[in-house]
Amino acid sequence: MTINLSDPRTMLALVERMATPKTYLRDTFFKNKETSPTEIVDVEFRKGNRRLAPFVHEKIGGKVVENTGYQTRNFAPPLVAPDKITTAFDLAKKTAGEHIYSGKTPQQRAGEKLVRDLLELEDMITRREEAMCAQALFEGKIEVIGEGVNRVIDFGFTNKETLSGTDVWTSDSSNPLGDLKRWIRQVQIKGMVNPDIVVMSSDVVDAFIQHPKIKEILNIRNLYVGEVRTAKELPNGVSYVGTLPGLNVDIYEYNEYYLDDFTDENNPTTKPLVPEGTVTLLSSAANFTMAYAAITIIEESGSFVTYEAERVPDQWIEKRPDRQFLSLSSKPLPIPREVDSWFVAKVM
Repeated sequence: MTINLSDPRTMLALVERMATPKTYLRDTFFKNKETSPTEIVDVEFRKGNRRLAPFVHEKIGGKVVENTGYQTRNFAPPLVAPDKITTAFDLAKKTAGEHIYSGKTPQQRAGEKLVRDLLELEDMITRREEAMCAQALFEGKIEVIGEGVNRVIDFGFTNKETLSGTDVWTSDSSNPLGDLKRWIRQVQIKGMVNPDIVVMSSDVVDAFIQHPKIKEILNIRNLYVGEVRTAKELPNGVSYVGTLPGLNVDIYEYNEYYLDDFTDENNPTTKPLVPEGTVTLLSSAANFTMAYAAITIIEESGSFVTYEAERVPDQWIEKRPDRQFLSLSSKPLPIPREVDSWFVAKVM
């Protein structure tokens, strides 16, 4: 028997389970938000130095030192604009979970659908922002692939290394602690910040805590044979693994995923935000920015209006067939201003 869930019939309360977007990377490392009145975002990259103040003779006076230079780069944040469509058919029958005798009018259902659609579009954009933050941090670039667009936003990131042979962390002869110390020192030298957070993919965490050279020093609570119980579950899909004494870095496992339906539209796959086999050393003191470019839309009056905002909603209708469109637009771009302030390693 074919069942149409839109037809009036007795049904238990609808249980709707949707994956809530996790935003650990965006909220932790790209806390600074900036909106721009233009479609192009100008970013100044300035590198400091460790120059010492010069000694001078009292009778000679001060010595002029050169100004520290900076580089201005231009970025065009990509447009993210998911749409939802509402037709008369959508409003004629009861919605999922609605009581058969609710007596709701199509106008009331339209209002409720508008709220649901806005929330869904907001979740999609938030998920895209987190995926862009992940690409910026773990790859040093952002691939913009979509309808009519295919380009790469490259930040010129070079602090990365790929281990091989007996150096990979699944080998007992490798030295994960020594690797972390070396990478931390490199960030301290080039980026002039102190890494205090290590983000690992789940497979790296499993290999790391089972490594014979790590077992004795890693401060992990609730560690059971054959099973890892993290010391504390944190919001946004991240789990605290432990702390490395002496290095003063906290280790986290981040398990968040996204649906890749754009690389191969016919074969969508679910992928982790943190690439497998990856370790990333980050500093909570780094100056990263979440930038939003301006969005221009045409209003019902026929005039173009530019909005300087993180999100811009829009609605319009089409006839024959009668349809109402709802759009939520954004032009986000995570910008890691200090490209030497973190390190990415492929350890497996």
